[in-house]
Amino acid sequence: MRASGLLLALGAPLGAAPASAQTASVAPAQAEHVAIQASDIDRSATFYHEAFGLRLIPTPLKNRRWLDLGHGMALHILDGRTAPKPSNRDEHLALHVDDLATVTAWLDAHHLVWTNFTGEPRKMQLRFDGVRQIYVQDPDGYWLEVGDSRGVPAK
Repeated sequence: MRASGLLLALGAPLGAAPASAQTASVAPAQAEHVAIQASDIDRSATFYHEAFGLRLIPTPLKNRRWLDLGHGMALHILDGRTAPKPSNRDEHLALHVDDLATVTAWLDAHHLVWTNFTGEPRKMQLRFDGVRQIYVQDPDGYWLEVGDSRGVPAK
């Protein structure tokens, strides 16, 4: 069979664009949710709701808590964690808040440690683009980078 006959036999029209050109018009994938595993899903959901104002999303699943991260993204908290999460600030979920001072006040009131990236307690850092940042761990040890845009960008 000649090459053109093979293409017709496979259902590809003659002169069809290469696969890479065909996929270029396909919409890119979009993030939908992030899932974490917690030892106490209600404690974790309360932490994310109270500290960051995340809205609970109703779910019929009894062993799950879902929270709205905005822009079509959700945080799914699953039950079943039995061991601590290994500590690594490089692996983190980043949240943007309106005012970081409100979050740090809540963390302080609940005696939770927050740091800059290098681990200095109670120290915010200012990113080059004006985003103020802190790092904090959730009740199961997952690292969170929390920032706002109230700093002054570097010139």
